[in-house]
Amino acid sequence: MFIYAAILLMGIIGFFIHLFVSKQPKTPLRIVELFLVYQLVFSLGLSSFLAFFGLMFMTQFVADYSGWPACPFEKLLANVNLGYGVLGILCIWYRGTFWFATILGSSIWLIADGITHLADLYYNNNTSPGNIGMPLYTDIIVPVVLIILYVIYQRLSNKSPQSQ
Repeated sequence: MFIYAAILLMGIIGFFIHLFVSKQPKTPLRIVELFLVYQLVFSLGLSSFLAFFGLMFMTQFVADYSGWPACPFEKLLANVNLGYGVLGILCIWYRGTFWFATILGSSIWLIADGITHLADLYYNNNTSPGNIGMPLYTDIIVPVVLIILYVIYQRLSNKSPQSQ
């Protein structure tokens, strides 16, 4: 869906604007920290809120788009998205182990969702764009990006004189 791609792009654009407008030194640690927080807020937080809205209030549309039947479990999945949406947004104010827990939990959930999309493609030949399109890509790419950024952020934090 276009709106998911737009949210991902807004996170990247927001990061660059923040980076170049900020008066703080553009150290490698600061650059990775900013990019990570923008990915947490946009790629996880805002996109999860969007998924919550669709699953909660546009149930039939989402079901048709994904090639799956509409059912009450969509409301349960909406609640999961709401929870991770809140966690993603809270990453603006909370750092450290909060980021780690948010990334770990969301990565397990998203990668498992991605595997489910692939299984549905394999077993049911579901080629709907809501099954093998943007949801599949983001279910794999977003967690990988978040994990890589967090590992880099931690390594740079441990080398930084401010962390000692």
